[in-house]
Amino acid sequence: MANDSTNSSVRSSRDFKLNALLEVTKAINSNFSKEQLLKIYESILKNQLRLPRFAVFTVRPGRGIVQEISSGLTSEDLQAINIHDYLSKISDPLEVYELGESSFDWFDYIIPVFHKSQPLAYVLIGINKANSHSNLLEKEDLSFIQALTNIIYVAFENKNLAKEKIQQERLRKELELASEVQNMLLPHAFPQSHDILVDAFYKSHTEVGGDYYDFFQLNQDEYALCIADVSGKGVSAALLMSNFQANVRALFHYIPTLEELTRVLNRKVIENAKGERFITAFLAKYHARHRTLTYVNAGHLPPILISGNHQILLREGSVGLGMLDELPFVKTRELVFEPDTLLVCYTDGLTELQDDNNNFLGLDMLREMISDNRMLNPDQLTTHVLLALEKFKGNQPYKDDIAFLACRFL
Repeated sequence: MANDSTNSSVRSSRDFKLNALLEVTKAINSNFSKEQLLKIYESILKNQLRLPRFAVFTVRPGRGIVQEISSGLTSEDLQAINIHDYLSKISDPLEVYELGESSFDWFDYIIPVFHKSQPLAYVLIGINKANSHSNLLEKEDLSFIQALTNIIYVAFENKNLAKEKIQQERLRKELELASEVQNMLLPHAFPQSHDILVDAFYKSHTEVGGDYYDFFQLNQDEYALCIADVSGKGVSAALLMSNFQANVRALFHYIPTLEELTRVLNRKVIENAKGERFITAFLAKYHARHRTLTYVNAGHLPPILISGNHQILLREGSVGLGMLDELPFVKTRELVFEPDTLLVCYTDGLTELQDDNNNFLGLDMLREMISDNRMLNPDQLTTHVLLALEKFKGNQPYKDDIAFLACRFL
C-alpha cells in the first residue's frame, strides 16, 4: 500500500508538472502578454508548488538586475538583498548557505536561468522549515522550476526579438520612403544654356538625411540656385526638405528680393519644423545678361568661387533657417562675374568625411582640390571629386549624405 501511495504521488507530481508546462506553452502560442505569462508563472509557484517565499529577478540590458515578481516578502526584505554583488556570479543552481551572505537568509535556493550564455533571470526560493512535507525541494522540483522559468524567459526574448525585427522592418521601409522622397527632390537634368554649365551629384548614406540642391530657370535671363541641409536624418528630415524645396521653387518666382525670400522661408521652416529642426541654405540668383550673382548664405558652409586665379568663400547672409522666429539680420551680396567663373557648393558630409586614420577631409583640402581642377567642366569636376572622395576615405564608410553642385558661368 505504501508503494502504491508513493507511485500515485509521483504520478500526480509528474502530471501537475506536465499540465503546468502545457498551460504555459499554450499561453505562449496564444501570444499572451509578458504580464499574463508572469501571472501564470507566479500562480504555479505560489498555488501549485506552494512555495512560501520566492522572488524573481530579471536581467535587463542596460538596467542590470531588477526585481520582477515576489511572494511572501516585504519590500524591506527585497531591498535588503545584495543582488548586484552576488547574482551575476552564479551560473548553476545552488543552496544559499554556499554563498555565506546574510542578505539571502530568507531563501534556501538560487536558480539562475540562461539562454545560451546570456543570463535571463534568477529565481530565489525560500522553504517553510515548519512544513511537515519536507524541509528541502526535490532535485526534480528544482529542475522543473528552472525549465519552467527558462521557457517563459526565452519566450520573452523571442517577443523582444520579434519586436526588434518589426521595428527594423519599419525603419527599413521608412528609409526607403525617405530615399524615394529625397530622390524626387533632386533635379535629374539641368537647364541647357550657352551661358552656364551645371552638374551635381548626391552620395547617400545608409541613414537618409535632408541634403538638397537645385538649379532652375526663372525667366529668359535669370536662374535660381540653392543648396541646403536639414539638421538630423530620417523620414522627418526628408519630408521637411521636401516642403522646403516646394517653397523655394514657388517663392523664387514671386518674391523679388533674396532678403525677403530668406525671411519668408525662415517663417515657413518655423511653421513646419516647430523648433525641432533647422535648415542651412545657400540661395542665389544669377542674371545671365548682366553676369551678376546675388546670394544669401543662411548658415551654410561657404561655397567656393574661383575666377581666374582668385578664390573666395561666399559667407554673407544670415543664421540658419528655423533657428530663430525672426532673423535678426539678412545680408545679401552681389558679384559681377568674369567669363569662365566656377562656383562649387557642397554639404558638410563632404568636408567631414574621414579617412582610415580618422582625419577629416576639411575645407582646406576641398579648396585645394577645386583649385587644382578649376579648368574642368562641371561634369568632369564632379567625376573627379567622387573618385577623390573614394580614394581619401579608404575603408571608412560615408557617415553622412553628401550633396555637391558645380556651376561654370561662361
